Order: sequence, then structure tokens, then C-alpha cells
Amino acid sequence: MVTYNVNDERIEDFIKSLDDYDEEIESLKDYALKNDVPIIRDETRNFLRLLLRIKKPRKILELGTAIAYSTLVIYKSCDKDIDSIVTVENNIDRIKEAKTNIEKFFDDKKVVLIEDDITNYLEAAEKEEKYDFVFLDAAKAQYIVWLPMLKKLMKKGAVLLADNIFKDGEILESRYTIIKRDRTIHKRMREYLHEVAKDVDFDTTIFNVGDGISVSIKK
Repeated sequence: MVTYNVNDERIEDFIKSLDDYDEEIESLKDYALKNDVPIIRDETRNFLRLLLRIKKPRKILELGTAIAYSTLVIYKSCDKDIDSIVTVENNIDRIKEAKTNIEKFFDDKKVVLIEDDITNYLEAAEKEEKYDFVFLDAAKAQYIVWLPMLKKLMKKGAVLLADNIFKDGEILESRYTIIKRDRTIHKRMREYLHEVAKDVDFDTTIFNVGDGISVSIKK
């Protein structure tokens, strides 16, 4: 009997070799990598793409636009069969880049870039908007703050996908091993995961994909 030694890196490389190639998405990814712009990992991108194609949402909220890389992934995953993607960003430099990329890669008016603080937007939208898919990829220490506001904005059956919940594995460690400046993020992310996992209004599953994601479905 032959035994094969297959490590995680080889598995990941093999899976990536089977990915669909999209020139626009890859060009934006290359730009991000060359300019040290944080974007979602390939594994997260593929999971997000699959979830969107299963869910087929009409109205999507993205928190954390950056240069609109994940916005483009979302847009293409839905095959343009959506009402709108509202994406929120407050970093001035990122907003400029996002605007350029939205004009370059998006051929309709379905993508709405909100230039504002996320908390401000969520508070203002609380009584107006209802989304059936939310992608959360912004300030990690604020996930727990935004959760109750997001719940109010989500329709029954809506999906909330939160990215980077492991923070490169730091969340799994004792807070005393974390450098002081990162302990607030560590504490608040653990609070978020505990809260969303125990919330009776959600069905939540944690996945070891990319840097960790949580998927919550509103009951």
C-alpha cells in the first residue's frame, strides 16, 4: 500500500489550480498585492462566490470596500442578477481607488459607493434598508458593535458573512500572549463570535477558510 504525504500547502495549490480565471478580478488582485492593499484571500473569494450563487441575493451590503476587489467578486458572482450592491468605505485614499475601479469594471448603476463611516451609515439606514446578504470585512474590533444594527437591516433568511475572524490565528491564543495594542481587537472579536454563535435569531457556522469566516443566517 502506497502512502502519500499531502500537506495543507499542496492541497491549497491544487485547489487554486482548478479555479476559474477571470482577467479583471486577477488584474485587480495583482494591483492590490503590489501595493500592499489588504484584500480577501483566494479561499474566501471562492467560498463567497459559491455562497452568493446558492443564495442568489437581490440586495447586498458590503462593509469595507477598499479598492472594490471583493465588490467586483460579488458583482460577477451574482451574474448581474441583482438590484443593488451598497458598499461602504471611509478611507479617502481607498475611496479614490474604489471609484476608479468601479468606473472601469462595472457597466451599470447597481453598485452604490457610500463614502462614510460604517457606524454612521448603519444608524442612518436602520429604518430604511433591508438586505438579503451582508459581507462584513472592515474594522475587526467593530464587528460586535455593528452586529445589532446589522440584524435590524437583514431580511428573514438573509446571510451575514464575516471575514478575518481568526486574525491570522491570534484569536485562538490567550489574550496574555497578544501584544497590548491588539488585545482590544482580540477581546472584541471573541465577543462577536460568542454573541453571533449564541444569538437565537441566527443560525451560525464557523469555517476554517482563509483567515476564518463566520456565516450567519437570520431566522
